[in-house]
Amino acid sequence: MTPISIPDGTGVDSRQYRFSFAIPALSQVPADFVLPPDLGPFDAGVFLPRDDVDWLGRRRYPARILLLSGREALVVPHPAAGEPTIRVPLDRIERIEWGRILLTGWVVLTWDGGHVQLPYNTRARGAVEKCVRTLQDRWLPALPIHQPSSTAAFGEPLDLKFGYARSAELLTGEAPLAQFFEPAVRGTRRFFWFRRNHWPAADLVLVTPRRLLWITERNKRRYERYGTVSHSARLASIAGVRCVRTGEDGGLEIAFYSGDTWHVPVQEDREEEASRFEAAMRKIVGQVR
Repeated sequence: MTPISIPDGTGVDSRQYRFSFAIPALSQVPADFVLPPDLGPFDAGVFLPRDDVDWLGRRRYPARILLLSGREALVVPHPAAGEPTIRVPLDRIERIEWGRILLTGWVVLTWDGGHVQLPYNTRARGAVEKCVRTLQDRWLPALPIHQPSSTAAFGEPLDLKFGYARSAELLTGEAPLAQFFEPAVRGTRRFFWFRRNHWPAADLVLVTPRRLLWITERNKRRYERYGTVSHSARLASIAGVRCVRTGEDGGLEIAFYSGDTWHVPVQEDREEEASRFEAAMRKIVGQVR
């Protein structure tokens, strides 16, 4: 793409770049970005373009760079944004959310004291996915957990979509120790004389020797047929897990030491399977305490 001249003398305005791209070396960082002076050699990086203009001429987020340097993750915004650089040691990150729904993608890093959301367009997802997977690999320690010969599977067998989603999410050499899957099943709602189909979102929760992983078709309580959102958490951050039911609503409740909680909905007819998964998960998590 053709650089656009700007007054700072670099001859480049990376705010005009429309696609994500990998940053494997310092020489590939756009010249109009200002990196921390004490930044050491980095292992992976990706440029994330700014948001398109909405009908009011506004943009939700600026151009940014995500870098992985040693045991630290850095989010460097374009200087014109007026935002501070975020630097987070990997061992302080508690959870990572990764959403991919049609052309909309995002990564959320949550740590003790804050979080940052990094949106991107999935039409140029290769560079982003490579960087995020490198980040996950460095972030998640390999723990000395007893590994059985096969996965303890609870709930229903995986359908095609979630079989692919699980394979795509697992890191090299990572294998589930236990999993619980509840598929999406079409239901019908009635409003006066009208009937309308609805789909409760599917959920897959699994435990590996490196993390707890929750893959769902739910985004902000909305069913997403054409995408998934994955949530990863370090096993050491889990404070407890239990099956709960309040009225007609039941689910797996996973609490973290930070005070946050995941609630994975479970239909009443699968609560027994969810309870068996809970017991298996308790046993696994107990090995890292």
